[in-house]
Amino acid sequence: MGFLRTLSTAIVAMVLLITAGAAGAGEAKQRADIADQYKWDLSSMYANAAAWEEAAARFNAMLPELAEARGHLADSGDALLAAIRKQEEAGLLLSNLYVYAGLKSHEDLRDSENAARFSKAMQMATNMNEQTAYFDPELLAIPDAELQKMINATPGLQPYRHYFDEQLRFKPYTLSEREEKILALAGDPLGKFNNVFSALNDADMSYGEIENEEGETVELTQARYGAFLSSPDRRVREDAWKGLFSEYEKLGNTLAANFEGHVKGRVFQAKARGFDSALHAATYASAIPQEVYLNLIKVAREGAPALQRYLELRRKALAVETLEVWDLYAPLVDSPIKQIDFEEAKNIVGEALAPMGPDYLKLYWQGFEEGWVDVYESAGKRSGAYSWGTYNSKPYLLLNYGGTFSDVSTLAHEYGHSLHRYLATEAQPVVYAGYRTFIAEIASMTNEAILYQKMLAEAADPLEKAFLLQSYLDRFRASFFRQASFADFEMQAYAKAEVGDALTRETLDKLYADVFATYYGDAVRPDPLNATEWSRIPHFMRTDSFYVYQYATSFAAATALAHEILTEGEPARERFLDMLRSGSNDYPIELLKKAGVDMTSSKPVYETLAVFDDLVQQLADALAQLESGRSQG
Repeated sequence: MGFLRTLSTAIVAMVLLITAGAAGAGEAKQRADIADQYKWDLSSMYANAAAWEEAAARFNAMLPELAEARGHLADSGDALLAAIRKQEEAGLLLSNLYVYAGLKSHEDLRDSENAARFSKAMQMATNMNEQTAYFDPELLAIPDAELQKMINATPGLQPYRHYFDEQLRFKPYTLSEREEKILALAGDPLGKFNNVFSALNDADMSYGEIENEEGETVELTQARYGAFLSSPDRRVREDAWKGLFSEYEKLGNTLAANFEGHVKGRVFQAKARGFDSALHAATYASAIPQEVYLNLIKVAREGAPALQRYLELRRKALAVETLEVWDLYAPLVDSPIKQIDFEEAKNIVGEALAPMGPDYLKLYWQGFEEGWVDVYESAGKRSGAYSWGTYNSKPYLLLNYGGTFSDVSTLAHEYGHSLHRYLATEAQPVVYAGYRTFIAEIASMTNEAILYQKMLAEAADPLEKAFLLQSYLDRFRASFFRQASFADFEMQAYAKAEVGDALTRETLDKLYADVFATYYGDAVRPDPLNATEWSRIPHFMRTDSFYVYQYATSFAAATALAHEILTEGEPARERFLDMLRSGSNDYPIELLKKAGVDMTSSKPVYETLAVFDDLVQQLADALAQLESGRSQG
């Protein structure tokens, strides 16, 4: 992880939350028809396209200067500091060019001018990488004692101590310049497996047509699938599920061969560097002890009976003899929470976040006044939701607000990311202003946990409480148990590859079916097609493998932190906010310990399971109350 890579993490990274598209949504508005108060204001970055082009020209003129320090990093502390500051200067300019171009492009993906500008920004990032490729090998070639002397003798280098420590961690796994070049050359072809998956999944695969709830024949798409799976009509859910999964089953051999290539590529890279395993390489790169991963799997397996109790409750509430895989997202009660106006949503989230303190709330409302948020769907706008910004920009939020309770939860989630970014950039120098995924998702999920708990505490009747409990439990299941089971499968698949086993379609299907049975037991009938689900999980194809476990650990940590904030009050809140302000000035595990959660221990995960179990009982009580009311009525 070189200086530029660290800088890129700090100022270019985008935190995403992809949401399911609506089934049968009407025609989207044009962006010009949406009031300015519901669109982000990017003018503080660049007033117009001409201003962006002028800045791009300045950046391109700086590029040759970045290579001038090549061969001179070890000359003196001043020489090293000058090289770092030059990269910071160029990196800050690049990040603004890149993020602005990306935000403009996402306003309307059909706009070729904006798309071209974003493509140009991507190329500028590649050009900077090329100009600074020398930095890592040269820095690590400086003897440790000599580097410490340089730092001690150069006041300007002293704020970078943790950054240098982070780079030196990789010294045992950094190869010779020639070997590093070979691995770098291998990076592009080994990364193509993800491209193959994306091409198949997003472009080439089609899922036919189904009949919706009204009996109309509609195309089944990835975007519509999530909405269909939440339909109250069981026939629609089954048709959508089978329609989608049957297409992956047809391509099972191709997808298995591609997955095996990806896994073996990651194994090769880990072994080449001297890591014990691909899992060791992945957790080491994230500065997360392996036991965090292993503890999660162990405790999640132990907690499977709690998951199965919820699924049995789900079966009874749906009044079905057997719970099928397409019933896992079916609504248990009619939603009492109808269309929520965005202004109302702002107030709901603002009131819920009161335990975060007045300063946090002031920033929350400031964001709406300053144009941080792009609220509504419009023709050509990027789907889903995210938070994105730079060291010296506003922490922008993209939403596609539709007025559902899920949209309200998304607002709370994404604001957690944006306020994290705001607090970190305000408190830290650029090198520490970013944060790893392990910490990033905790900031957003804590906000969501507080929102759910507040609304549950204020639920006016059993129907509202049952709806909220079901929503929270399904979020719990998807973020914790489902991601833990994915992590379990991924760990076992890599272990097979590392001992030389072939990852055939049959091998992977059996492995996934066995893992599914470990977590879901007899509570869900495992349709044979379900064994193919491994083939449609895009996170398994990421170049930074072993990614999904972080969703589960973040959910566990966020659950613990939200509980502490709501019960302990100001001391817990300040510990949490201090963690957000810290950015990446310490390792993720250490930052969490300071906030009050030790993820090297199993305790937070066990406590998360206890919360889940309690929520299941609360839902059972609420459903019983509803049934009693119906009987008496």
